[in-house]
Amino acid sequence: MSGEAERDVPKQSQAYPNREGLAAEKIAMEERPAPCMHDLPLRQYLDTYVVPSLLPGMNAVAEARPENPVEWLAYYLLKNNTSGKKTEEKKAEDPAPES
Repeated sequence: MSGEAERDVPKQSQAYPNREGLAAEKIAMEERPAPCMHDLPLRQYLDTYVVPSLLPGMNAVAEARPENPVEWLAYYLLKNNTSGKKTEEKKAEDPAPES
């Protein structure tokens, strides 16, 4: 019975009758690096890099309803920076507080 199962399994793809099809299939199956942020479509870029920070800020603005919502949101986003780059730079620039 195991001999029958081995005969039914093709060793190469049977989807393409010629070499060009096999080459195309091989290329399609290769792993590729993830696209960098500049290669992403706009919606995917926003969903990946902007929405995770902006949405909680927008929810907080809706709850707080400040007089100047844009300024409040700007402060919120700076204070709750998820990327961590600006916060580290600011700490490096600011001298240590004096006691």
